[in-house]
Amino acid sequence: MSSDDEHSRFVGTLVGCAQRELFQTFLIIMLGLFIRNLTMPWIFLGQRYDTNRSTYWLKFVADLVFLCLPALLSMTVLSNHLNLLTTVLSLISTVLLLFVLFEASEYHLTRNLRQAWSRIVEEQHRPTKFVTYFRSLTMIVVTVAILAVDFPVFPRKYAKTERFGHSMMDVGVAAFVFQAALGSRMAKSASSGRTLASHTRPWYLSSTFLLFALGFGRAIVLELIGYPQHVTEYGIHWNFFFTMAAIRVLYSILPRCYPLVLSVIFGICHQTMLKSTGLQKWILDETANQRENLMTANAEGLTSLLGYVTIFYASLAIGEFMAKTSCRVKSWIRRCFQLLIISFTLFLIQLATENLVDPPCRRVVNISYIFSQLALMTFATGICLSIQMFSIVVWCAAFPQFSRGDDPFSTVSPCLTDSINRHSLLFFLISNLLTGIINLLIPTHSISSPLQSIPILFLYITVSTLSVHFLEYRKVNFKRLHEE
Repeated sequence: MSSDDEHSRFVGTLVGCAQRELFQTFLIIMLGLFIRNLTMPWIFLGQRYDTNRSTYWLKFVADLVFLCLPALLSMTVLSNHLNLLTTVLSLISTVLLLFVLFEASEYHLTRNLRQAWSRIVEEQHRPTKFVTYFRSLTMIVVTVAILAVDFPVFPRKYAKTERFGHSMMDVGVAAFVFQAALGSRMAKSASSGRTLASHTRPWYLSSTFLLFALGFGRAIVLELIGYPQHVTEYGIHWNFFFTMAAIRVLYSILPRCYPLVLSVIFGICHQTMLKSTGLQKWILDETANQRENLMTANAEGLTSLLGYVTIFYASLAIGEFMAKTSCRVKSWIRRCFQLLIISFTLFLIQLATENLVDPPCRRVVNISYIFSQLALMTFATGICLSIQMFSIVVWCAAFPQFSRGDDPFSTVSPCLTDSINRHSLLFFLISNLLTGIINLLIPTHSISSPLQSIPILFLYITVSTLSVHFLEYRKVNFKRLHEE
């Protein structure tokens, strides 16, 4: 067996994991964020990030513990104890929340909450903060997974599925597609509080061109250095960057109105193409595709493209739904419950498509996979919005420790989520570069001891996050010095 075949078999899985484990892992990571936002105002007594250097970097250490460590542990040594981890974090969150309510009970709690319920969400409340949370936490999950999958400590059930099933490594591209559409639609909404720039960038600085350039660069570099590739992921030459760039090109060509209707049309066309032409069966048959030309060599990447476009347009519809939220706090709180209801509805539709068609298949992005990813992403968005609304409500209701500063997030700033969100592409590139370097220097698949692999993984995520957080520190520090 060649080294490429050995690597593909190691980072792939034929079984996958239970879908419940994916929901639990995302919930665990978001509970870490919620606990972080609950504890920060007491740990640092409301000190802002620009008061001194030590506070800024101590909060970074806290972010590593609250945001990155749960993701790392839940996908490695504690992957078989998700129920226990979820219970422990939920109990901690409940105890802290009760403490917050008890402390605020002496400050006209009922009257303040009633007033906060009817408050208008203004620009200073950062109404799209939940998009930042969702994008950054997803990026942390993906960053941990792309290196952890090369270690035996990463359960094989979380590796990429070869045929049908659910897997943590199958979530990445769908999550990026979802958040790109959601963020794009929310940024253009009246409730976002953003002012869109009127100038246009040169074509060679556009995100589409940069994605194509990164795609070509990655393909060339990996070919030159002989880096082992998981061919059944996209094909021989195709990669993540090509998929994201192609979606942007198609979105610029295709109609933009009625995204929900278009997503249904695209989904039906895609699933019909997979089944009626035998394309899905041909791709999943390891002996059928000999990859004799450029098209067949990248069959997975090209075939899955319409499926990802379907996810993109469905995500646009969800973003449009969120953009129509009223300006009052109570309307945004209702949206939390509505998103969870939508997620549950999508999950039921997914179960129906599994029974009537096929189980989810990442390689061809069939209809069951589309609904499974939309259900997971909508659930995660609803939880992130709930965490955001907690900060807004306790700030508007003048809760002790949580109501200091000019906005609801002053007492918990700086947050690593902001740094990752502002430098998401750079963060992703740094993590990919570090992954390649570590795999070239260390025989990762032969390190079976968690005592050796976990420190390597934690150091890797620390360096990745430290890089973008340092850039944010330089920018904030320069601005403060300039103002002085």
